[in-house]
Amino acid sequence: MTAFSTPAGADPGDHEERPSTLSLLTGRPVRGLLTIAFLTRTTAATLPILLLLALADAHGYARAATVGGTYTLVLALCAPLRGRLLDRCGPRMLLAMACATTVLLALVAASIHFTWPWPTTLPLVIAATLTSPPLNAALRSSWRRLATGDAQLKAVHSADSVLEEAGFVLAPLAAGTVLVLLGPRHGYETAAACFVAVMALYLAAARRHHLTPTHTPAPATTVRPRRRRWLGPLALPGMPAILLPLLVMGALFGGTGILVPAYTQHQHATAWLGPLLAATSTGGVLGGIAYAALPWRSDLWRKYRILTLGFTTPALLLFLARPLWLLAALLLIAGLFVTPLFINAFLLTDATATDETRIEANTWIGATADVANGIMATIIGTLVQAQKWNTALFTLTCCAATGAAATLIQMSRHRSRPVVPGAGERQPADTATGLPPRAVVVRPAPSPAAQAVSEQNP
Repeated sequence: MTAFSTPAGADPGDHEERPSTLSLLTGRPVRGLLTIAFLTRTTAATLPILLLLALADAHGYARAATVGGTYTLVLALCAPLRGRLLDRCGPRMLLAMACATTVLLALVAASIHFTWPWPTTLPLVIAATLTSPPLNAALRSSWRRLATGDAQLKAVHSADSVLEEAGFVLAPLAAGTVLVLLGPRHGYETAAACFVAVMALYLAAARRHHLTPTHTPAPATTVRPRRRRWLGPLALPGMPAILLPLLVMGALFGGTGILVPAYTQHQHATAWLGPLLAATSTGGVLGGIAYAALPWRSDLWRKYRILTLGFTTPALLLFLARPLWLLAALLLIAGLFVTPLFINAFLLTDATATDETRIEANTWIGATADVANGIMATIIGTLVQAQKWNTALFTLTCCAATGAAATLIQMSRHRSRPVVPGAGERQPADTATGLPPRAVVVRPAPSPAAQAVSEQNP
């Protein structure tokens, strides 16, 4: 039971909380912020597609792939750094990053439009990626300022995650439509302009609704250990356990993203390409809606481990997935757990991270999956090039087996711990987060989900 959950048998509390949650999602400012979040992710996912096509139109696919691959790698590796800058420097850094990104995107569009040499475009793309503000993580970290209870916080994160999956489905369709109507170069210019407009909308909303601190955070009064200064939120107890399933998820996504197009082409079954690529996202939307609608009374860590097993179990059968129908079914079933996993990852991060590292901690969720995605894509691409299909499928199965084994070990360790009578929802905050006494930085506004973590923290 959490501090905000209804005691057993108290059904009236549930009926009172549901209307308040619905009014939160459909009222100001959450409704507008969810719209901004959807537009942000859709335009951000459209940009690299149109960038690749625009560069290919000007310089060929080989050089376009080099620029596109560098863009993805820099985006993944530097997201936590940008989050740390925003945590430490406050809203002025957010405004400076948005202004710098606007100028650099204009230069990238000019370099493509006027066909500058591609070595000139590459550093501009890298610079625009480095300065791009982490809007996704900033939006995720702002929900705790608007939700007043555990159920509301879960509902907002669930709606956000479902819209995120829907944006990933819509982005390729939007890119294709823009490509047909405007062509690759003007299409990229239009997408870049839309992204700048969305950044401006978020800056206005953040200032209006006080989603970011109104001043630069004051320096910590206590000296933090060197390990904590360098690693930031990664040094917090519980963060590695949060990121491990995302590492496995990113590896599976990266591998299947390369395997599916190559395997369908090898099988001369291009009609299966669309359904296979959309299977995981479709499952994610359905799973997210079901997770938000169905009641599940359990602590966050137990949910997270069960969802991890739910995601990895179908992937354990990938070594058998030579028939395309079986591959599509396994990806769809695994996708059902993707959005709930992300929802719980954000809730656990919100409960684990302190205010001084909150945005950076949220950036690690996406960065972990993206880095694993890129590494596994390279490995599977090498195997696919040699047409070692069985080895590629077995490699993905091993990734899923690693995630499942690590989760089972964590669950067995938790069961072996002695239960302290009276411990639970009345635990102090430092015990609930797994930190030693007096080691927690005092938060001015503790997260509502922090009480849900309890002693389950690894």
